[in-house]
Amino acid sequence: MESSLKDIEAVLEKRASMINNRLSVLAYVIEPASLSEVVRYSLSQKGKRIRSTVLTLCCEAVGGELERAMAPAMAVELLHNTSLVLDDIIDMSDIRRGKATINNRWGNEMALIACDVMLSLAIREITRSDLGLTKQMIDCVANSMLRLAEGEALELEKKQFTVDDYYRIAEKKTASLFSASAESGALVGNADVKHVEALRDYGRHLGLAFQARDDILDFISNTGQMGKPAFLDLRMNRPTLVMILATNDGLPREKMLGLGRDELLAELGPFIEKAGDISKKEAGDAKRALDAIPSGLPRDRLEALCDYVVSRKK
Repeated sequence: MESSLKDIEAVLEKRASMINNRLSVLAYVIEPASLSEVVRYSLSQKGKRIRSTVLTLCCEAVGGELERAMAPAMAVELLHNTSLVLDDIIDMSDIRRGKATINNRWGNEMALIACDVMLSLAIREITRSDLGLTKQMIDCVANSMLRLAEGEALELEKKQFTVDDYYRIAEKKTASLFSASAESGALVGNADVKHVEALRDYGRHLGLAFQARDDILDFISNTGQMGKPAFLDLRMNRPTLVMILATNDGLPREKMLGLGRDELLAELGPFIEKAGDISKKEAGDAKRALDAIPSGLPRDRLEALCDYVVSRKK
């Protein structure tokens, strides 16, 4: 597994660099200059670009060319960036990926305007890509953004969460964009219906595995590793898998908030382990969805991405 993880990390780094280079030029034509600066700042906060890597690998896995996938991959990252800015506004977050959030530096008004810009840029990238798939692609990403908004609303309206609530919200907030990324890659690769459905399923399970691992990292990582304050989800009463499993077993959130870091991690140990098992189970389901995909290096890398997601440190 080690060599596969090293390979997929190198792939992620290379694909991220390709996407970043293309994203970096998009905001320079925006007026006024102050808005251009905000959008450039948002796009410069480089993550792993996992969703766009999923899209490009899915395109290649069905025989498509990497270049055909680049415009949709940029659109996916623009949509993801939009969701992160909205999350920061809702959470009143000050830090994202180790840097000040847009709402912290420029205020909520400018952050919301930047979201409008990034959504517009995403749609423009799809419509200008000349892939002959404009309707399907816009339908795919629009459904994903709708589900993401539904997930945010479900999260905000509830104070107590069940495991079923967790899956419902995670499906909408996280898995939907992973699924849309995989489906978009299959579409631009001109995949047949069977392969589109298989890769859509792959993306869904990978997204759920990613979210469960993210919930674990909120507890076991520090601010330097995650680029955001530790225990943020606990303090904000976000429906993380670890917290729900713990409260269902009789450990109230109020007690968690009163514990020091070491005490809290000791109490949460069994629930962190169970959440890890759930993350691995979803990753296994994602791998099984790839059984329908032709063998080759892209499929191998999609499988390795499952291992990466469940073992990542940030």
